Amino acid sequence: MRHLHLPALALVLACQCHSALAQEFPGAPPNLKEMEAKGLPRVSAEELKGFFPGVVDSKGTKGRHIITHNPDGSFLRKGFKHGLADVKGTWRIDEKNNTYCRGVPKQGRGLVAKGGYEENCFAVFRDPDGIHHFDYDVQDGFFAHVWRKATDQ
Repeated sequence: MRHLHLPALALVLACQCHSALAQEFPGAPPNLKEMEAKGLPRVSAEELKGFFPGVVDSKGTKGRHIITHNPDGSFLRKGFKHGLADVKGTWRIDEKNNTYCRGVPKQGRGLVAKGGYEENCFAVFRDPDGIHHFDYDVQDGFFAHVWRKATDQ
């Protein structure tokens, strides 16, 4: 009889692991003011250096992406949805303002950075689960992305 329990236990553990891997992204307040009122901790520039360079799984206003932040300051964002173009750009951490910034080829929004790139900088807040992070565009104050390290999915 004990031998019948082992396969059942293995199945339960496999389901729990799969559930953790398929974890949904948590919701976020729609703007920076409401996030600050919620009281979640804002991530410092020093803490951001622990994530970048690196690979993150991101869900934002433009869909779900895997973003690879390279050590040379470039990034590549790959979309999950058919027809969503890959985007290449630049990234940096702004230590003075405790933000991280991304530049993408000029499309009419954001601050124009050198080389024809628009740059948007994001205030980052840590979710209580310790895995997910929320980005808010400091220029307009609106929610932009929720993300986690790709290895944490």
